[in-house]
Amino acid sequence: MAWWRRKKKQAGQKQAGRKQPPVALSVFDPGAVTGSFQRPGLPVGGRRLPPITAPSIADQTAAQTRRGFPAGTGPVRVVTSHSTYAEAGSVVYMGLGGRAAIVVELTRDQCRNFYDLGEAIEDNGASLYLDAHPGFLRASLLLPSMDIDLDTAMLVGAGDVQEFLTAAHATETVELHISHATHDGMLPLTCAAPGLREVLEAGLDLITLPAPADLRGALMAVNDSLNPAARIPLRVTGSAKLAITLDVDV
Repeated sequence: MAWWRRKKKQAGQKQAGRKQPPVALSVFDPGAVTGSFQRPGLPVGGRRLPPITAPSIADQTAAQTRRGFPAGTGPVRVVTSHSTYAEAGSVVYMGLGGRAAIVVELTRDQCRNFYDLGEAIEDNGASLYLDAHPGFLRASLLLPSMDIDLDTAMLVGAGDVQEFLTAAHATETVELHISHATHDGMLPLTCAAPGLREVLEAGLDLITLPAPADLRGALMAVNDSLNPAARIPLRVTGSAKLAITLDVDV
């Protein structure tokens, strides 16, 4: 774990008319929250989702920050990036900092030409399917020039899932942060996601039902086709910011 902290100012000293919080730059610790966890569900489409029982990255980051500073420090600004949370061969959905983001680290088996993929996304966009099923949401990301779709089963009790859905519903904007296991480059793209609110609201009754006992089996049972009613086009509108800043009250 590594921290970088701005030198504390004397009491009452201000910069640009306001006090500046210390700044922390941390290596993410996914085990920062221990024991049972629960916080209220987040609002989406005029209704509140069920309680969050799996801590989000934001929850873990807050807990980790509070362990690194003395109680009473006050607000601490944490600086991080989406690439910190990438998992090779997987797709991670998050709403860290109020930004709906899909973080993808492709393997060579999934994508052989990373540069062609970037051009294809900018030219043709991508597609996101948010297909509701009893107790879970099947998220499928389709990237141009790739022969496979990237499927993820998401439970609404997970903090990252609720933060992603809340941010995406509020803005109808989704960021793509795509990297490749054999390349140094990254594609940080901001995409308009028209129709996302309608698709999401149509599935809320299903995804808030009790989760299936075998989530993997439930996903495998429905992944042989894509529901056209769940498709959301992702159209590139610009570059996404690489840094995420969070203020944690310590």
